[in-house]
Amino acid sequence: MADDLGRCWPRSRAATMAIAGIVGLALVLRVAGADFGLPALNDPDELIFELGSLRMLRSLSLNPAWFGHPGTTTMEVLAAVNVAVLGLGRALGWFGDIKAFANAVYANPAWIILPGRIAMAAFGTAAVWQTFRLAEELGEGRDEAALTRHAALAAAALVTIEPASVIWSQVIRTDIMATFFMLLSMRAALRAMRQGTLRDHVIAGLWLGVAVATKWPTGIAGVALIGAAAVRLAGGRSRLLPLAAHLAACAVATVVGLLAVSPFIVLDFSTVVHNLHGEAQSHHLGATGGSLLYNLGWYAKGPILSGLGVIGSALALGGVWWLLRRRAGAIVLPVLAAFMATICSQTLVWERWVLPLVPLLAIAMGLGWALLVAMARQRPTAVHFAAHLVLLAALLEPALLMASRKIERATDARQQATGWAMKHIPPGSTVLVEHFGFDILPQPWNLLFPFGAVGCVDVHDYLGGKIQYDTVDAGRGGRSNIDYGTLAPEKRGTCRADYAILTQYDRYAAERETFPQEYAAYRDLLARGRIVATFPAIPGKVGGWTTHVVALDQPPPDKAPGDKASAAQRSR
Repeated sequence: MADDLGRCWPRSRAATMAIAGIVGLALVLRVAGADFGLPALNDPDELIFELGSLRMLRSLSLNPAWFGHPGTTTMEVLAAVNVAVLGLGRALGWFGDIKAFANAVYANPAWIILPGRIAMAAFGTAAVWQTFRLAEELGEGRDEAALTRHAALAAAALVTIEPASVIWSQVIRTDIMATFFMLLSMRAALRAMRQGTLRDHVIAGLWLGVAVATKWPTGIAGVALIGAAAVRLAGGRSRLLPLAAHLAACAVATVVGLLAVSPFIVLDFSTVVHNLHGEAQSHHLGATGGSLLYNLGWYAKGPILSGLGVIGSALALGGVWWLLRRRAGAIVLPVLAAFMATICSQTLVWERWVLPLVPLLAIAMGLGWALLVAMARQRPTAVHFAAHLVLLAALLEPALLMASRKIERATDARQQATGWAMKHIPPGSTVLVEHFGFDILPQPWNLLFPFGAVGCVDVHDYLGGKIQYDTVDAGRGGRSNIDYGTLAPEKRGTCRADYAILTQYDRYAAERETFPQEYAAYRDLLARGRIVATFPAIPGKVGGWTTHVVALDQPPPDKAPGDKASAAQRSR
């Protein structure tokens, strides 16, 4: 009987075709538009992961020398992808040797960024499949197989079009990969709850270790094993000592999985401590949180409500009620609650932190809808048909938001600004650029980049020197952002330029009370010139951040220009 509870009953042909279509759509949505911004990098953190992967290839080592997330799994995948790109490029005659490949990458990072994003899209698609599998395995016996199968299809459909899942599956980061490995661990934990075998406990631990090697907080999913143990003890299906031995084996397997993927977490522990210290921040531009209740409201009203929609959120409550009455709820609900408590207790708030919650919330929504369909089955045909329409209505809101965000991503204010600059800034000018605008490297300008403790650096010189992550980390000096506002005050004299393309000014202006020194730096800079073009970020139309092109006057900073444009700018 115990084995029957874990059995996945055969799917109908219609169900098989439906999930195949859903997974196929998930892949298309995640790959389409993955080239956004290129060759410019609109998400600067992508560079960190790629530099780590390039270091691993250059040193032929598993040590990426950065463990902030820790992200080792992600960088290993990127290293494999980069090797494949190099091999294909040499076979097709694109690169004569490794040096030519490196030159091409530093001139145009799209050579490795786009394949890396496609790899993330693949993991995002695989997470849709794992969501389906976890949901359909929640039912206990043949009586609940149809209900959980309906729920699984609905959950997979929601994750397929959920805005955050789609958008962050197109960015080289750790969150999507960590979610995929976490789901694998939870499925093994579900089997361990039902069958109680040592094998399932070990598998759950190994996948959990891989998830932790990808992103530290996914270790929270280990509470699923605690829930499984509680169910077995409460039902008298396991004795305490054998179960404790299985949990101990799971813990050992977690450590083995973590160190197998990332042995340098131990071998280079000083770097781990340094990186974790850098990740611990009380404030971050655009992401500073508040109290536990404030953060809970931010997530509930923001990424959770926008991801589920109003109807989906209501259905999810029904799914939670169903899980509370089933043993399988001991696998899903503790993870959901623990993750929510963890992210709400932080000093920062990020949309991407809800990504591990999305499959679990989608499963709750799917169960709520499946319950509605089951209740309507005994009703007139019209009522039963209407119950199916509820799912379409529930998916409509997140689908529209997802489409809107993809439109934003395809048209970014930073690329609009650089497009204008290419037409209007004369050759020979010195241009200060705050973002990773690789698209303007071929322009006949002297390009400066504000680099923290170092000051403004010559972009071509730094790229020509094949900048490494150690150099980036030293230049950051513990700063979470690299921009003109965080530039060391004594180094601002290195930033004499004819023009500046500013992407961060409006963001600091909106949070001037939290970042007064950074805001003051921009005010001083703008007092020396005038804004000649502004490209605003428009929700649903233009993504990124409002970007200004500023024409800077040449007198020293103590000589304030007196024209009307500058006076108007100073009054802003």
